[in-house]
Amino acid sequence: MSHDLNLPAIADNQAAGQWQTSNDADAALGNALADILTVDFSGGDVTLNNTQFRSAMTFVPSGLSTTRSLTVPAVKRALFLVNNTDATYSITVTRGATTVSVTAGSVGVFSTDGTANGLVGALVATGSSSGPIGKHTIWVPATAMTPRSTNGAAQGTAEMATNKNMVKTLDFDASTQEFAQFDVAMPKSYNGGTITFIPYWSHAATVTNFGVAWGVDAIAISDDDTLDVAFGTAQVVTDTGGTTNDLYVGAESSALAIAGSPATGDLIQFRIHRDPANGSDTLAIDARLHGVRIIFTTNAANDN
Repeated sequence: MSHDLNLPAIADNQAAGQWQTSNDADAALGNALADILTVDFSGGDVTLNNTQFRSAMTFVPSGLSTTRSLTVPAVKRALFLVNNTDATYSITVTRGATTVSVTAGSVGVFSTDGTANGLVGALVATGSSSGPIGKHTIWVPATAMTPRSTNGAAQGTAEMATNKNMVKTLDFDASTQEFAQFDVAMPKSYNGGTITFIPYWSHAATVTNFGVAWGVDAIAISDDDTLDVAFGTAQVVTDTGGTTNDLYVGAESSALAIAGSPATGDLIQFRIHRDPANGSDTLAIDARLHGVRIIFTTNAANDN
């Protein structure tokens, strides 16, 4: 008889040593359910062999000096944990072509099915908070944005005809590039990496050509930094309208790198613009911005 945990089994008609076989099996099962194995990454990436993988429930790192890979074998395990106790570097858990990153200070919960790429996993919250680790959204309405003094978007108000819904927007010109800005003090749990954005917009009546290009760039400003500082490289999302007074939601942008190397406690200043010079921007009237979703990633469950 064989097991995924390779537990010793008492053979049919076995007499001699059966108690030892039973004890060995109990010990192996206890280790697989409760033991902790420290994985030494000081020499580089680590590949666990079958025996190592079966010997513990939880794997913790030592010797991390950069992000490292932990490759697990093709052994079926319904549950195991990777508790990344390191404060700085991630561990990439790997089975074949499947990878899951366990960020610094996080716990990964995993299962394997014994196949070449059979690994599934997710991060769970640590500490006293039950808040999730991963992507989060900040909604910034147009009313919270400041039009730039130079080539700033116009503030607009519109009332819908039938139900009298009121909308307050920033209206961006069809021929002159116009801008607005807003500031966000990012939470301590923000991982300092790239962000993405999704624009929400509409337009008034027009006959043809409904394309709009929205761009966002950003800069991180630390304590005692100058406020007169260059923004980073913008990412642009193009979208197509068509119906008067319909709300349009653009696609999620490509990854946007925030200039200035964001650090904990920084103020992030975002700048949004319409790009009339973009070949996909064809709307011949003002594009009305209702707001923007800023999507960022956390690496902690709270801001303790």
